[in-house]
Amino acid sequence: MAPFGKEPLTIHFKGITDGHSSKDLSVDYIQAIQVPILQHFGVGVDGESPPPEAKVIKRGQAPLGGGEASLFCPIVKSLSSTDFTDPGKFKRARGTVIGCRISPSSSARVAHAAKGVMHNLLPDVWIHTETHSGSKHRSGGCGPSPGLGVWMTLQSTTGVLICSEACQDVNKSRGIELPEDLGQRCAYDLLKEAKKGGCVDTHSQQLYFLLMSGAAPEDVSRIRTGTLSKIGIASLRLIKLVFGIEFKVIPCGDKTITLSCLGAGYRNMARASAA
Repeated sequence: MAPFGKEPLTIHFKGITDGHSSKDLSVDYIQAIQVPILQHFGVGVDGESPPPEAKVIKRGQAPLGGGEASLFCPIVKSLSSTDFTDPGKFKRARGTVIGCRISPSSSARVAHAAKGVMHNLLPDVWIHTETHSGSKHRSGGCGPSPGLGVWMTLQSTTGVLICSEACQDVNKSRGIELPEDLGQRCAYDLLKEAKKGGCVDTHSQQLYFLLMSGAAPEDVSRIRTGTLSKIGIASLRLIKLVFGIEFKVIPCGDKTITLSCLGAGYRNMARASAA
């Protein structure tokens, strides 16, 4: 809804920023994956306003939180159509290990383990570490809860971005997950996501479908995906129910599918009247 407001949206959030990657998308994921998706549809690319941005101001691990994050989204007159069907070949991996109130050596162990997996496939791998002691004078500080997490992305030669994120598992019966196991788990999850194929990862399918349904109807919008998630399938059904738009689904030979539709051409009437 934010791109269709009367004014650009700037909103400040307080609470948990990390530690719930198994339940919800993190701020880092939104900035790395979903902000570029908005730009594919013309949000923030006209040069009139800054591009959309989601950033963490202060880290706050679950369960006590104490973090801060901000979101900025410019407005548009209408969404442009998109054609994103060439996944290309993956050329680089990037990531960040996030530690709050833990030893910096633990973050380094996570990064080393994740790089050990990815270097078997790619030479261009960078995993950074971001450790917060809780003091505000160091990188904005962090909340009262200790925690350890990591997120990683793969980028292809055609601009495809997929992401995987994981946080340290603390189980009373099994104990605390080792940093090495955390790094390897995130790296293998990323490779599983890459194996599914397509140009958008599983967690962002519904956002892509929604933006396609509201895009300009002059051109057909196309997207190539891997296996459709349950949320993705539910989104397609809701879009047909609300907008009356039915996607054309074409299976590809590599177990991926191409979805296409004519958008509803939804326009930002607030911006049109202001102009």
